[in-house]
Amino acid sequence: MKTINNEPRLMSYESLADGGFVSGTMMGSGGFIAFDEDQCIVRNTWNFTRFYHHESCGQCSPCREGTGWMEKVLHRLEHGHGKLSDMDLLVDVSKKIEGNTICPLGDAAAWPVASAIRHFRDEFEWHVTNGAEAVTRNYGIAHYADSLPVAATVAG
Repeated sequence: MKTINNEPRLMSYESLADGGFVSGTMMGSGGFIAFDEDQCIVRNTWNFTRFYHHESCGQCSPCREGTGWMEKVLHRLEHGHGKLSDMDLLVDVSKKIEGNTICPLGDAAAWPVASAIRHFRDEFEWHVTNGAEAVTRNYGIAHYADSLPVAATVAG
């Protein structure tokens, strides 16, 4: 890692805290989770949202209502009842939460949902187009770059 002046910078709290925005870095709270190629992004995003909905104190409407809506829509997607429009709905709800809550929990709830859809939209779409199969097996991160299979049409 390098500073804004292209000088070496250690990945430690002390090093990153020294200079803050001036040095082009900042240390705050956060985390990341590593998944192997067999994990389901939709299921994990739903699980995060369940956590944030449960943790919301309910004081501000965007967080109280938004986390509930995101949990319901992600539940629907994960259990094979989603619609293609659900991804846009989730992004819209996350935008309405972000920056409109009293504490940072709302932002923390909105960002993973929007990020998951931005980076893994194909897996969300697969859950819609293959609802019954999505209930029994994972799309898997290994397929994130594959094109989606086209559903066969039934001639009638």
